[in-house]
Amino acid sequence: MTASPPRTFFLRALGLAGWDALDPVVLAAVAAEAPLLLIGPHGSAKTMVLNRLAETLGLEHRHYNASLLSFDDLVGFPVPQEGRVVYLQTPATVWDAESVLIDEVSRCRPEVQNKLFPLVHERVLQGMPLPKLRHRWGAMNPPASLEGDDAGYAGAEPLDVALADRFAFVVTVPALAELAVEEQRRVLRPSRWSGEEARPEVVRLVEEARAGLDEGEQSDATVATVATEYAILLAAQLSRAGHPLSTRRAAQVVRNVIAVRAAARALGDGDDPEAAYLVAARSSVPDAAWGRPVPFEKLLAAHRSAWAAAGMAEGSARRRLLTEREPFVRLAIALEGTLPPHEAAEVLSDAYSALALPERLIAAALVMPRLTKRRDLPAAALEPICNDWAEVGKPGAASVTSGPGTRWVRPLLTTELPKLDRKTEKGRVLSAVAARLLFQKHEFRLEELLAAWERAVAALRPDGRKVAA
Repeated sequence: MTASPPRTFFLRALGLAGWDALDPVVLAAVAAEAPLLLIGPHGSAKTMVLNRLAETLGLEHRHYNASLLSFDDLVGFPVPQEGRVVYLQTPATVWDAESVLIDEVSRCRPEVQNKLFPLVHERVLQGMPLPKLRHRWGAMNPPASLEGDDAGYAGAEPLDVALADRFAFVVTVPALAELAVEEQRRVLRPSRWSGEEARPEVVRLVEEARAGLDEGEQSDATVATVATEYAILLAAQLSRAGHPLSTRRAAQVVRNVIAVRAAARALGDGDDPEAAYLVAARSSVPDAAWGRPVPFEKLLAAHRSAWAAAGMAEGSARRRLLTEREPFVRLAIALEGTLPPHEAAEVLSDAYSALALPERLIAAALVMPRLTKRRDLPAAALEPICNDWAEVGKPGAASVTSGPGTRWVRPLLTTELPKLDRKTEKGRVLSAVAARLLFQKHEFRLEELLAAWERAVAALRPDGRKVAA
């Protein structure tokens, strides 16, 4: 058996220790010429690695400190000339740059930050293209958490959401304490580094990753198809976890997956598609830039669900559950009979508990006839529905009063509820539900019940059986 070639280390060639896990991401960003944002504590080598990268690649580089940056620093000083405005260029202006590092980007003044959007995303400034500019990089300290659980860095504000979304890769870099002890020793040990000596290896890796990226984008339709399905499913899962992706970001996930896979192959990481997808997902979510990073356990759960379902048939129950958020529809999928009983019971319980009380009572009335035909579902999953059904169907009368705190009751009793036709299933169910809500002093409006009924019927009776109006 022929042994696999040893794994190559991209960032070690730049004299950086402890960042091996970030090799595929940084290499992918360079090969794809995609905007890259590094987030990490002070002194964690963010600026050093990006400046060394530019030096090693022999790029015409600009390094701006965003906390001191004015727009004139980028474009030059405006002066009138022959009836128009021209900009006096200096060695610091951006027009001839091939790479730009915007350091301390979260400390940038808002009016300047807004003008960086087209520079980062479109390589345009003042409406004029920057044809030489290939790489756009940013670096920042972690901002204060929006949850208020840490103080963050004084002056480091959460990055504008729209600007953060312009960076294709958003990467949190490790602090010293997060590295293994041996890695800490390698970081702290004095070492010599030369950009000239590093250049052949770095250039080779970039060229190999770029060739793999071009090949993957142009000829491998299967990779793009799976990456697209994965991005759709990942976005749905993250949205349910409270971290929605923009359309731009979801499209970027697809490109990032292809780029990271190409970089991983160039590094000799072995052909482990799922690992590459997870690396791409972690570096594609920009929420850390505005102080609300996605907890890794949530990201991992979203990734695993998306990865497992990416190859599933589009109409399968598991696939639909990953993208469906409407609880009534999730109830319907659980009752189809295509899921194993333990999975159906879990979905049934989760979807039912996600409904508000009026919706639960309506759902119980529609679902119970179907549940009576199921003998495979555990009692624990059925108990909440059965209890609500018993409440709706409970016989007898109860007094309801309208007072200062329940003024909403009188119009219901005198005007709205009498409109329900109790000769129909709809009228009978909604009258019973309204009675239980009134008895429990749970405020509601009749139009809300009517809307919930329509949604429930559309989901739970998709076969078109007539439901009397």
